[in-house]
Amino acid sequence: MKKLIVALVSFLMVLATSCNQKNEEPQVFKDSIPAVELYGALQVKGLQLCDQHGDPVQLGGISTMGYQWFGQCYTRESIEMMVKEWHIKILRLAMYVEEGGYNYKPEIRDEMCNLIDICEELGIYCIMDWHILSPGNPLDPKYSKAEDFFKFMAKRNAGKPHVLYEICNEPNGSKVTWDTIATYANKIIPILHSAADSVGAPHPIVIVGTPQWCQLVDACIKDGRTQGNGLDLDAYLPDNDKRLKFDNVMYNFHFYAGSHNEGHLEKGKENYYDMYTYMYDVLGRIPVFCSEFGCVEAWGGGDEDFDRTDKWLLMLSGNNAGKQKVSFCNWSFCDKDETSSIFLPGSCKSKEWEKRSPAGEYMKRVLAVVNGGIKDTTVLKRSNIYLKPEQ
Repeated sequence: MKKLIVALVSFLMVLATSCNQKNEEPQVFKDSIPAVELYGALQVKGLQLCDQHGDPVQLGGISTMGYQWFGQCYTRESIEMMVKEWHIKILRLAMYVEEGGYNYKPEIRDEMCNLIDICEELGIYCIMDWHILSPGNPLDPKYSKAEDFFKFMAKRNAGKPHVLYEICNEPNGSKVTWDTIATYANKIIPILHSAADSVGAPHPIVIVGTPQWCQLVDACIKDGRTQGNGLDLDAYLPDNDKRLKFDNVMYNFHFYAGSHNEGHLEKGKENYYDMYTYMYDVLGRIPVFCSEFGCVEAWGGGDEDFDRTDKWLLMLSGNNAGKQKVSFCNWSFCDKDETSSIFLPGSCKSKEWEKRSPAGEYMKRVLAVVNGGIKDTTVLKRSNIYLKPEQ
């Protein structure tokens, strides 16, 4: 009997151990190889951002806030933490030009270079963002340093496959049409290409802003798609192909889930300015990069809306007319006291990176799914997939 009891106890201990091992077995992340080593020099083929071999790529990442306000958040230690713990594959470096930025503190350029080098060391991509906001016209004299800035950056980073360029964040204003943006882009893109050509490197990915704070994404192929025209997004506009005549160009899209969604009641229409339907179709026509989005309202605050954010991110993951996988960066990597920030106030100074905001907790989980291949049913819920209404 004693031997039987001992055997039974031993069996139960083994069973318990095996069950615990099964329950505690960690999920393995798929991003153990650094992104740049894995994908190499990126390229645009048709609608899609692709790796060096021409295979589709979707990069998930985070955008910084302005360095002039939150420079303490951006160190090698913090970025390495974002790579290892948040699994980011791309970091957008938002360098404000006005708003106390580069025009007032030229030394910010050196800080951007340092961050570019840190990203290179850690094996992730970065976006060098010429962050215009107000005034929103890229040709405004306040942005007259753009050509010199990009000449310097292009020469310094020529041949570095991890550097992408965003040449004008969020163009805005009723007079800032696609023609305005294209005139500017046709000055800046040859500068970037010339530097790459000088070292025999592929042309870098260039992300070009679109009218109305990067919401009217198809303005390059639709006549009359302008800010303040008073038209709904589904109003008839004639096709007119004015896309930029360069390789590796992508058109920028920004959204904030609390403000940009299925629309609102206006002019007797329930879904006036339905951006879901609009972008579903745009993603079947031109290559798009989403360099900035938030889970909240467009001003960076307000309540988090994770269901609507799910809907957008599922669309960017291929649920769209072109089956396009769209890379994205979340706003924002900082500890500002607003709901779009991924860290709670004071976290950067104290280096308490576990103090995440609700938006930060959501994004950490999203990036683990998109970049790391982890299964997590709390985010990107299949019930939130957008279904385009039948015409």
